[in-house]
Amino acid sequence: MPDPRPRLGRRLRLSTAARAGLVAGLVAAVLAVGFGTWVHHQIYTSRYGAIERKADQDRALLISEMRTYETPTPQRSLTFQPVDAAYEITDDSGHLLESGPALLPFRPHALAPTSDQASGSMFVTVNTGLQGRCAASQPPPYCDTAKRMVGRRLWVSREALAQDWFKQGTKSTGGHVSVFVLPFEAEDAAAGVDRVLERTLPVAVLLIMIGAYFGTRAALRPVERMRARAAAISQRNLHDRLPVPATGDVVARLATTLNDTLARLEAAAQQQRGFVADAAHELRSPIAALRTTLEVAGEHPTRADWPQVNAAAVDEIRRLQQLADDLLLMARLDADDLTPHKAVDLAELVRRQLARRVDEGPGITFDSPESAVVSGDPRQLDRLVRNLIDNAIRYTHTAISVRIEDQPDQVVLHVDDDGAGIEPADRERVFERFTRLDEARARDDGGAGLGLAIAREIAHAHNSTLTATGSPHGGARFTLTTSSRSPAAR
Repeated sequence: MPDPRPRLGRRLRLSTAARAGLVAGLVAAVLAVGFGTWVHHQIYTSRYGAIERKADQDRALLISEMRTYETPTPQRSLTFQPVDAAYEITDDSGHLLESGPALLPFRPHALAPTSDQASGSMFVTVNTGLQGRCAASQPPPYCDTAKRMVGRRLWVSREALAQDWFKQGTKSTGGHVSVFVLPFEAEDAAAGVDRVLERTLPVAVLLIMIGAYFGTRAALRPVERMRARAAAISQRNLHDRLPVPATGDVVARLATTLNDTLARLEAAAQQQRGFVADAAHELRSPIAALRTTLEVAGEHPTRADWPQVNAAAVDEIRRLQQLADDLLLMARLDADDLTPHKAVDLAELVRRQLARRVDEGPGITFDSPESAVVSGDPRQLDRLVRNLIDNAIRYTHTAISVRIEDQPDQVVLHVDDDGAGIEPADRERVFERFTRLDEARARDDGGAGLGLAIAREIAHAHNSTLTATGSPHGGARFTLTTSSRSPAAR
């Protein structure tokens, strides 16, 4: 039985637009909850503060009214009775003397407890029953307020009552005026806002999710067009380019970068095709010459000079082998980005190469310090030096000059000849693969046109430069500047 989990995993995969919408919805939900909580707190705090200030004002008015009595009696009712205030007047024993209409259902019991605190504020918990006072004849607002007060912890603003307010000869020596701060108005206002937010915020979050989803899809539409165009590009149409949106943002920069990459790939493909064509052309010549020599000797075996035929065949085979070695080295240099580095004495490499060419004709002078240590691959650097010296010997007339300058941060190698030199327009082209200038077109004199190209590739692999300029001797100068000094030589 197949495992359903991979299929389930594929079903649960979300697109980028869906993930963006989901993340936007989650963020919007968190912000909505925070915003709703903040609005609820602000409205409740504002209304509750107004209620507290109103309770303090009512208490002050009650005290002021009570002080106007000329003959204070506990049984006498007050002329000032705020209908919306929940207040109590109690004696020092806690007996209820007077209460506001909002506390009518709680009579004859006082709600504020007796306290030693003369005045100030305190919390009280209303746990007294309604005492059966809320009947059908009672006004509904009083009973509704009383029911909401039962079991609640309410803030009470208290002030001590003057002793002379009580009748002389009574047991009461003082009392308190207590005004309850009823938070119901603040709670109702906050609840009204909560009901509005409960209806609007989910809709807002949903709209944000939908907007983020379709906005992301619209933003990714240029990327989809780029993908479709990239999928249609193959090695046959590397000249095609991706559409660049006129947005100037990261998508446009991505398209520009990909187009630059395609341009480099196209140039590399063209270079590879040219390399293959040039290599095939170079291989055809020695193969054709070898075939012609052997076929002619085979058709006239009795008249053929077989030692000469053998020598000619060996020369062509040697040329083929040299070309194959150069092609293999070029392929390795193209494929290998990591060149092993170790300490190499460049001066010693030059001395060994020059020692092998003592009898090759032109005079060679060498000026160098005892050692010039650089960091690199000794075999590749030896091949670079050999190619430069072979090129100088091939085109010089009488003399070659080789000089090494050991500078603090780099080592510079100059190879000069007194030949015809290189025109300024050809000083970069000479490093291209299979490039032979006019004087080197003769296949007996010139090589395959890979020597300087290989030298330039080796220099680049060693973070160095190889340039061609004019020589003080009238010919060409090739300068190798190595920036990879060996730590031991610093």
